[in-house]
Amino acid sequence: MKMIGFRVQNYKKIRDTDWISCENLTAFVGKNEAGKSALFRGLSKLNPSDGEKYDGLKEFPRKMYTSEFKKQDWPVSSVKFVLLDSEKSELSKSLPLLKNLEYIICTRYYSWNMDIEFVPTPILPNIKNSVLLDILTKILNEVQDLVAPDGKGDQFKTIKEKIINFINQQINLSKQKLDVNVSQQEINDLITKISSIINEQWQKDIFYHIIIKLRDFKNLIDVQSQVDNAKQWVENNIPKFIYFDSYNAIDSAIHIPSLINTIRDDPNNARIRSNKCLFDQVGINLNEIAKLDPSSIEKQQSILRKMADERAVQMSSASATMTDMFSDWWEQRRHKFRYQLDGQFFRIWVSDDFDPSEIELDQRSRGLQYFFSFYTIFLVEASGAHQNAILLLDEPGLYMHGSAQGKLVNFFEKLSENNQTLYSTHSPFMIDGKHLERVRVVYESDDGTTKVSEDVWPKDKDALFPLQAALGYSIAQTLFYSEKQLIVEGITDYTILWSINEKLKEKGLTHLFDDIIIIPAGGTSILIPLASMLMGHGIKIMALLDGDKAGRSKGKEFQDRLFTGNGRRCLFVGDSIDNSEAELEDLFPEDFYMDLVKEHYKFDISFTEDEKKIKNITKRLSKAFERLGYDKFEKWYIARLVINRINDEKNTLSEETFKNFSNIFNEVNNVFAEKTN
Repeated sequence: MKMIGFRVQNYKKIRDTDWISCENLTAFVGKNEAGKSALFRGLSKLNPSDGEKYDGLKEFPRKMYTSEFKKQDWPVSSVKFVLLDSEKSELSKSLPLLKNLEYIICTRYYSWNMDIEFVPTPILPNIKNSVLLDILTKILNEVQDLVAPDGKGDQFKTIKEKIINFINQQINLSKQKLDVNVSQQEINDLITKISSIINEQWQKDIFYHIIIKLRDFKNLIDVQSQVDNAKQWVENNIPKFIYFDSYNAIDSAIHIPSLINTIRDDPNNARIRSNKCLFDQVGINLNEIAKLDPSSIEKQQSILRKMADERAVQMSSASATMTDMFSDWWEQRRHKFRYQLDGQFFRIWVSDDFDPSEIELDQRSRGLQYFFSFYTIFLVEASGAHQNAILLLDEPGLYMHGSAQGKLVNFFEKLSENNQTLYSTHSPFMIDGKHLERVRVVYESDDGTTKVSEDVWPKDKDALFPLQAALGYSIAQTLFYSEKQLIVEGITDYTILWSINEKLKEKGLTHLFDDIIIIPAGGTSILIPLASMLMGHGIKIMALLDGDKAGRSKGKEFQDRLFTGNGRRCLFVGDSIDNSEAELEDLFPEDFYMDLVKEHYKFDISFTEDEKKIKNITKRLSKAFERLGYDKFEKWYIARLVINRINDEKNTLSEETFKNFSNIFNEVNNVFAEKTN
């Protein structure tokens, strides 16, 4: 099962996030106190690896608690899951109604009840008592009209009266609960009772049609039972959510008796979670280890020696196991762990391939402490089924410097191949500037509640700062990286072109040469100054601009001021298709683009005859939005959806679209090749 979206409601500062889509790797960015931790913790309790349930007194929005909490069972976390093909096949075998299943919505409530919804919703038979009442009434009328066969009058009369009396009883019961579903037990009891009245063959010949009608209704109830079984299968197979923050760090010196007492007295203490997982992971029973204290003066010398040996073997084996497993997982440096039982203390020593000196864990970097602790919890709470765990990492790079945070994102990329990973941050170095489509912004709205945005960036400058800084950092890193650079007008153009160029590589189609990079100018007014600066550093440049009047005017100025008599250095999108005024968005089929507009704005757009004459789809939409009194049309919102479609495994882009972009990239390659030779 894979999570494709989630929603959190009625949890601390969160009133309702609405649906938030997720990638294999998704970053949640926002300033401190925006609500990132609450978002992750609320989500994690759909199926928490640590078993912690919701606590309405502590977690329900405080200002609503007294007046609202007891009025209903409030939903908290909802998740949309898609099934693997094998899982879908398994479900449809037990319930054919689910053969066209698209996704599942699971919702957890404060009561710990869970709702499971199949989408599209299968059409289920009506099995309410009102339907059974109709069946019983018809049966009653039929039985009343039956006549006795020859020679069976008295016996027939007795049987008939018993059946009529019993059916009347059932009719009265059904009338009392017309809107309640009939259970399997109820229909089975009904069939069994009538079957017990008719024993001989001649009786069955006369009355058996009653049993047949009731069994037909029972078959309908069986379908509902199959749905219930399918829901139970889903609940049993929901991925575990492993939530981890810096408060779960493992202590490097653990006093075993104190830990045992804390586990007994305060089992939900965040500090003992990771310490307990450490002992579980290495297979050490705390109570047994406590009994093996060789310093106890009551023990005989031979017994003490045996205890010491047994402890040493256990520590050595556990140390080697963790060293091997952690090294396979964390490839930046090979660390060696040594566990030591020192009287009543358990200690963790760490060395690495650069420095063999052993240092206690709490003296190593906070980054290593964080990930050693996280990995320990990951191993234990995922219970061996790592591929079926979703990781929620709260501020994972908090104690790392900028360059290490960048490497950490690369590590998450690898981690997310097998385990869907969501992480929160307020650091620009934890954001991949090439994958802004993975970013969700967490911010505090005007009413103080937490909101999450994936397509509309908030006005809060503090919330936006990490994104702006990340993008600037990413672009700055590439400015002097390559000697060949293609300048495009804005961020929207940059993200679309970069994404589709990667997809063309994947498909083996014509793409930009690997030594050519794309950079956004941030507006046509910056185009010439940026190009001039790059040329001053010996970088060969080209520009790709829209084919509209403004783009061609700026392109001519770019060519005349920087490359007079030096050949063509500016290409226009409109020159690659049958629309000289084309913008980048016009390279996609109109119906494809309009579907995305509807997906984002949630309404249909119809163009007037005059609007249909406008060749550019974005300008046509801007005109229509203005006519209809809507806010300004923002193509950036749609660009994010375009990028999602480009990166979707079930890519729906047409071959014509790929051809359009390949033609542009081929022309760029040719121009750069001419200037190089």
